[in-house]
Formats: sequence, structure tokens, C-alpha cells
Amino acid sequence: MTADLRLQLIRRSVAELVANEGEVAGRLERAQQLSAGHSDSLAAIERLRPMVQLHCDELAAYLKESGPAEPSGEITTPLSVSRQYNALAEALRDLSLAFHHCALGYTILYEVALRLYEPRLREIAPKHLKAHADAALSTAGLLPGVVAWQLAQDGLHCACLCPMCGLGACGCVDAGTQTLTTAWRDAAASRPGLPWASAVPTESEPPAFVLQTPRPDSQLARAGVLGGERVLAVDGQQVHGFWDVQVAIRKHSLGDEVGLLIQRGSETPRELKCQHVSEYPKT
Repeated sequence: MTADLRLQLIRRSVAELVANEGEVAGRLERAQQLSAGHSDSLAAIERLRPMVQLHCDELAAYLKESGPAEPSGEITTPLSVSRQYNALAEALRDLSLAFHHCALGYTILYEVALRLYEPRLREIAPKHLKAHADAALSTAGLLPGVVAWQLAQDGLHCACLCPMCGLGACGCVDAGTQTLTTAWRDAAASRPGLPWASAVPTESEPPAFVLQTPRPDSQLARAGVLGGERVLAVDGQQVHGFWDVQVAIRKHSLGDEVGLLIQRGSETPRELKCQHVSEYPKT
């Protein structure tokens, strides 16, 4: 491996990511403009924009410090890498993105089916969502090994200085795969409200079910409950989320009274008595 070729390949990958981060920044700006009426989305976007800018700045600094850009922007080498560098990895990346895109589409469809009560789509959408999410992560998990394989095809073998690699027992693919897996797992674990994460309550965010704006003329709407208030307990039993509330209400027969302990912001929690009035039709 020549030092020039190694640096050119690294710089190309970094330059592509700078462009990608720039595209994300543009999408964030567009989403921010559309989020004026949705405080959660607006807060998330405002939190993410500095992160994207930091990424761009760090990568741009690397490019500046690693040397002048190639005049043509191309890598000139007789190796096949000049034509096919990362071709398979890029194809798998695009495939993973396509699966992610479909999974998010099914997320939207499922919520529409839930809110507008379309039983058939309630059954179809989550199954397809799960399949596409699994496919997205499966294809992404192939990337470290594929990148290493493609580099080796062009004679670009491991140059890592760690003890393992120094012996010829390259650990780079395993390290890359574990880093990818850990990133996804940690991202999920940091969002306790998500169904695939283990909900671990914190002092600043105690167990509760956060309410959306109640439907008009519902019992909670008539009681003056607002979106963002939290159900802390049902019939005196603490709840952590949707399923806890659902199960607690279903312990009652239709027409029975249910006690909800609700809190608005930091105000003193209040108990509301509601009637169990609806259930899916029996099939």
C-alpha cells in the first residue's frame, strides 16, 4: 500500500461524509421550518443541529490538516480501486437506507391505522416495519467486513498498529462491527419510551405515561386534561407506559369506574375517576 493511495482513499471517504452531513443540515433546516407547531420535534431538531455542525467542522478540519485537495478530485491509480472502491459497501449502505426508509414509512402507516382505526393495516404495518428494521440493521452489519474485503482485493491490507493486527490477527472488522452494534443499542437504550429499549426511570423522569391531547368530548377532555400531562398510576398502581395503562383498565368490565392519578408539570398530582367505556369488537 502506498502512503499516497492510503491518504487519498481516506480523504475521499471524509469528503463524502462532509457532503452527507451538509445534506442532513439542509434537511434539519427544512424540518425546523415545519416544526413550529410541534414542540417536541422543534426541540429535537434544535438539539441535533449543533451536533451536525460539529461533525462538519471536525471533518473539514481533518481535510485541511491532512494536506491539499487533489486538483481533479479523483484518485489516479492503476488499481481497480479507482473505479470500484467501496462499490459493494456503498450498495449495501444504500440498501440499508432503503430498508430504513421503508421501515419509517410503515411507522407512519401504522400510526395512521391506529389513530383512524383500520384493523387490517394495524395487523400488516407492524409486521412489515419489523421486517424492514431487521433488514436495515442486517445489511448495515455487513459493512465493516465488506469494506475490509474490498480494500484487500486491491492490495490495501491492514495497517493498524494494535497488538493483534501487528501479529496478523486483524481485529479491525470485529471492532468496527461491535462499534456499529453498540451505537444502535446505546441509542435505543437512551430513549426509554421506545418499545425496544429497557425503560429505566430516572429521578428527573419518573415512571409515567405521557398523554397526547385528549380527543374532543372525551372524559379527560371534559375534565380539562391537556396534552403533555402524565398518568402516574391507575387504581393506585404505578404505570410506566402505554401497556401498563391498557392492562390496568382492562382489569375492569365495561361501565366500571377507573381511577387515574394525573400530574400537570410539577403541580400536585390529582385523581380523576373515569368510566371504562370502549373495547375492540370480539372476533
